[in-house]
Amino acid sequence: MLGVSEIKEREITVRRVVVAIGNGLLRYGVERMLQVPPKVEIRSLPGLAGALSDGLDDGDLLIALLSEVDDAVAAELRQNEDRGVRIMLLIEDDDLDELPNMTGIRAGFVKIDGINEDTLNKALASVAGGNVPIPPELAQDLLLLATRRNDAPRGQLRLTPREQEALVLMVEGLSNRQIARRLQISEHGAKRLVANILAKMDCNNRTLAVSRALREGLYERYVKAREMN
Repeated sequence: MLGVSEIKEREITVRRVVVAIGNGLLRYGVERMLQVPPKVEIRSLPGLAGALSDGLDDGDLLIALLSEVDDAVAAELRQNEDRGVRIMLLIEDDDLDELPNMTGIRAGFVKIDGINEDTLNKALASVAGGNVPIPPELAQDLLLLATRRNDAPRGQLRLTPREQEALVLMVEGLSNRQIARRLQISEHGAKRLVANILAKMDCNNRTLAVSRALREGLYERYVKAREMN
């Protein structure tokens, strides 16, 4: 289990975890399962709107429900993310159609169904470390969602070998900083690489890019290519 020790080892800069969930029973359960160092404050609020109204700051990690995110709330989340707020959203099966609201927001996801201390704190440590965790079972749901969408036919995707490597790492949940280290390039270079990938894939965020990579078999193809080199 990734608990207090794991968070400490990663030298997390998070100073406060804000649990903003309208469902009181679920909010209480999440609070009880959280494992954070003593120096990290835990704040509980009855809903995402209340957290945004009170204000979030750099160093905060927000835990909220995707079902509470509408267009207006999503716009506020983007502004908070720009200020350094990290975001983790709990998601139910019925929430999948709300994912388009998250366009442009770099958030981690945890499925409420079957949530426990292990899954919650693994995701917490990952988001706190700058990653975007997407559970395997949720990745399958994203595939189904993407399959249902009536997208216009796409042209053949042409990614450079380096972009293919980066896309594989994106699917595996690595942050720009971690991609930079793995590919031995600067963090700015990794950021530019990811931006190029999103542009070529016609995706507004990593979640949609990961969904397309899985749906179209790009991930498996590029992994095999990496193993052959």
